[in-house]
Amino acid sequence: MEPFTAIIPAAGKGVRLLPYTANMPKTMISVAGKPILGHILDQVESVGIKKVVFIVGYKKEAILEFVQSQYPHLDVTFVQQPEPKGLGHAIYLAKPYVSGPCFILLGDTIVDGNLKPLVDGGKNAIGIRAVQDPSRFGIVEMKGGKIVSFEEKPEKPKSNLAIIGAYSFLDAAQLFDALEEVIRSGKTVKNEIQLTDALSVLLGRGVEIVPVEMDDWFDCGTVEVLLQTNRLLLDRHHRVPAGLEKENKIIPPCWIADGVKAKNCVLGPYASVAYEAELTDCALQDCIVGPQTKLTKKTASHAVFDKHNQ
Repeated sequence: MEPFTAIIPAAGKGVRLLPYTANMPKTMISVAGKPILGHILDQVESVGIKKVVFIVGYKKEAILEFVQSQYPHLDVTFVQQPEPKGLGHAIYLAKPYVSGPCFILLGDTIVDGNLKPLVDGGKNAIGIRAVQDPSRFGIVEMKGGKIVSFEEKPEKPKSNLAIIGAYSFLDAAQLFDALEEVIRSGKTVKNEIQLTDALSVLLGRGVEIVPVEMDDWFDCGTVEVLLQTNRLLLDRHHRVPAGLEKENKIIPPCWIADGVKAKNCVLGPYASVAYEAELTDCALQDCIVGPQTKLTKKTASHAVFDKHNQ
């Protein structure tokens, strides 16, 4: 089989994350020591994928700079989405650059769990998880262990099984053809072309898509969810560079990137500090500090800082 190509839609602004997204796309907001996109690319690499197509739009320069500096070993292509026409439209823009099998991860979603069953199962697959409020998500309906329908944010959900934003297809051409049919039909939901409608087209053509249940996922769409995700990830991964505790008090769990400069600080619990940040005389708990952020004499709890909002 040909190697998989990853498609990462990352064109969105993230209005609910203002003011942090006033100067950067939402996928570049930090959580647990690195931008959301960094977690996503780590997951892509964890399943052995080396070729990635990014769909970019809002403040794309931040994404290009981050990927090229932090992941120079990946084979990357950046495709501009000129206007926000929905996830289905974003995926379709990757068509000229993708052949063979493809793996899709949404640019604002961190999946918790092993993604290998999605790409190594030898079938078209989609990640799912039971949720309390299915009306907020794309939903799959199951019968006899098989997916029988897809629906985007239904008012009356037929199940509580949400699509978590991770998909794999053995033949990308099949997916692009289904997306083309949706686009030609003019069908939209809230003026957006939906990927779930293309999945419904595939089902109607007899194409099987198997469900793969995932441990958890974090749709980092609000500041509260960002901080909650930060706490959950830090409960699993505590990391402090050697020597940082000589001039600072670190209360675990924390995630502090290499190259961070800190002096006379109390950090934690639940403080994450991304690369090239500089902190002096700060006391931060339950906080996220983004890359290249400089803070002096800052005392805060339950807060997010980046280099544009210090």
